[in-house]
Amino acid sequence: MTEPMIKYIHTLVIFVFFISTCVAAEKKDTANAPPRPFHKNVIKFNPTPMLLWSSKNLTFSYERVINRRQTMAFTAGYLEFPALFKDTIANLLSITGRSKWGINLAFEYRFYLAKRNSRPVPDGVYLAPFASFYTYHFTNNVDVLRTQLDSAGMVRGNFYIYNVGVELGYQFVFWKRFTLDLVLIGPAVSYYGGGVDVTGNVNVEKLKDFNADLYAKLKEKYPMIGDFVVNKSFGHNGKLDLLSVGFRYLVQVGVHF
Repeated sequence: MTEPMIKYIHTLVIFVFFISTCVAAEKKDTANAPPRPFHKNVIKFNPTPMLLWSSKNLTFSYERVINRRQTMAFTAGYLEFPALFKDTIANLLSITGRSKWGINLAFEYRFYLAKRNSRPVPDGVYLAPFASFYTYHFTNNVDVLRTQLDSAGMVRGNFYIYNVGVELGYQFVFWKRFTLDLVLIGPAVSYYGGGVDVTGNVNVEKLKDFNADLYAKLKEKYPMIGDFVVNKSFGHNGKLDLLSVGFRYLVQVGVHF
């Protein structure tokens, strides 16, 4: 386990301890009960993936009030990411067709801090453990360049991420009906898995060039993930099998009813 990973896990443990302390303090404070919620449900739309990656991304969530201090929320969405390559890959493969799709799922259990909030839930500051799952698949039909054999081939990618962490956020409720939900920070321990497979008449030695080019494009396109996610072994074999760090941040708008 790398030193950055160890430091990150230490930070996450401290954050979890902080949440546990806050929740315990909230439970002891029963004298000042928060106001009764106006409504029990919130349906929210998350435009964050749409703004960051593709206008085709759609993510919705449903939050349900459990009591005057706690809620739980479920999230589901469709994902697409921009193409890493335009026409060719590593001067080895010419792309002739594409398809791609992905999904994201999440569950969170929120503790609204009554000592910090004067309005009824789901309005105010909250702390929440969460679990999320992302999976992404793509298929590129390709022609192998500079070969006398059958040049048709295919590049398939399947990736998935499991996250478990804690988040700090604030939700505004306007006119008892509309919400603006902000997850400000959400560190997580994450498992990244999957890989890329190439079929067709591709020289095995040339595959190293393909994997290296894919590794470089991922690092260039998503510099914030760095070596925490795309480790150097991916550049050699195109496989991802890594326990590392993750994070969650988002903006949601919703209707409270």
